[in-house]
Amino acid sequence: MASRAEEKKRLREEREAREREEREAAARRKRLIQIGTGAAVVVVAAIIAVVALSSGGSSKSKGQTPTGVNPQGLQESPGPWPPEYSKLPQRLAAMQLPQTSDVIFHIHANMEVYTDGKRQTVPSQVGIDQTHQLLASLHTHDTSGVIHMEAVQPYPFKLGQFFNVWGVKLTQTQLGDYHVGNGLVLQVWVNGKQVKSFVNYVMKPHDRIVVGFGKPGSFPTKNNFKFPAGE
Repeated sequence: MASRAEEKKRLREEREAREREEREAAARRKRLIQIGTGAAVVVVAAIIAVVALSSGGSSKSKGQTPTGVNPQGLQESPGPWPPEYSKLPQRLAAMQLPQTSDVIFHIHANMEVYTDGKRQTVPSQVGIDQTHQLLASLHTHDTSGVIHMEAVQPYPFKLGQFFNVWGVKLTQTQLGDYHVGNGLVLQVWVNGKQVKSFVNYVMKPHDRIVVGFGKPGSFPTKNNFKFPAGE
């Protein structure tokens, strides 16, 4: 099995090799994306219309499509959530994250996610689409919860941006299918301290993050992850 360094080197070399081709095909790809996006909207609208008619005019709860994924590719379904790749290029373009480099800027944070007292796995390969040879500057390599932030320049990566790369809906009142209300809360704790405006929280080296949804006390407020030496 290739090491992390070898995997990154291979992806970087392949990305550089195809940059010229991508520049030449940029206009065509943009047109195709626009056409594909328009078609996707039409399909989603048609599905919603069919569901509404078949249910006597009622819409699906929380505005979800039947698959629990919204048009941006953000999952609004109950956990666990796999990495979402189908709309990842569009989400990355909208966020305008810097290009990836593990030499210039390279830091790590760790995150644990809980819903209704159950720990949800932060999956491996978030932001790494092997099929399309895509490596985002925010990504994971395993299920330890370690978030890798690697860029060509120092950059204020935000917690909400990681969830966008992952493909999971996160707002101040919603996590996936889980919504605040009726005694249920959505909180984020960093290094044992609660963060109020957590969607825009800028992650720092060796942050230990807890994202918890449920009744107060149903999830821990402290993450005790120990970073390996040199990481």
